[in-house]
Amino acid sequence: MKTLILLSCCLALSSVLAQDMNTQLPLVRKLDAMRLPSEDFTARVTIQKSKTGSSEIDDAQFRQYSRRRSEPGGRVILDTLVICDQPKKDAGKMILFVGDVCWFFDPRARRATRMSSQQVASQALVADLMNWRFADDFDHQKAGQEPVSQEGLSHSCMVLDFTPKPGMKNRPALVRCWIDTAGRIWKAEHYTASRKIFRTVLFTHYETVLGAERATGLRIVHRGEVEEITLKEIKASQSPASYFDPQHLPSIAAP
Repeated sequence: MKTLILLSCCLALSSVLAQDMNTQLPLVRKLDAMRLPSEDFTARVTIQKSKTGSSEIDDAQFRQYSRRRSEPGGRVILDTLVICDQPKKDAGKMILFVGDVCWFFDPRARRATRMSSQQVASQALVADLMNWRFADDFDHQKAGQEPVSQEGLSHSCMVLDFTPKPGMKNRPALVRCWIDTAGRIWKAEHYTASRKIFRTVLFTHYETVLGAERATGLRIVHRGEVEEITLKEIKASQSPASYFDPQHLPSIAAP
């Protein structure tokens, strides 16, 4: 009898949790629309990296080329090529995302190398900004309401916990996001399977680009390092198809 009562309680709890899952789809779709441009584009990216508590800053400059396309089945994704221009010792290095697959190219090599799942996970922020569909790739559950302060302004946010749906690869076990009513994300925390936080992303600046308000300034805290990312010169532009073919990366000329 006790077993039956316990089972009944568990089933009731499961039903309640299931009802609470995926109830904020309109807001999540706003989030996706704001993150994912509806056209091909290019941009300049600056990354300033420092260690927590240190005044030394490493500055890096990149070019970004993104192509919007549809896969069989109707999934729309952005393929993205990122080319390093500075510092000089890293000039010409490239990372190419085609869907969920990623390649790395070093000018000293003759060909691009496909990155492992673990290596791709370390570049998850790029994949996050480009190709994660929170509405389609994750289940979500409301975790509360909490304001986020950025540059002296307080933003009222709903807190949503996102967990990847079965079969989704290269996704953190849990992503907790602070999202305002317009769909702007102001903070995200990435967690391991053991629910330990390993990356915090703060969205520090928004501006209207490519027809919508989009994040152009981010601060990432990860393993004692802080990265300030700024996107500039964002404009609609089609890039050559060869930019998204790993076999052609060695032939792409320096600026």
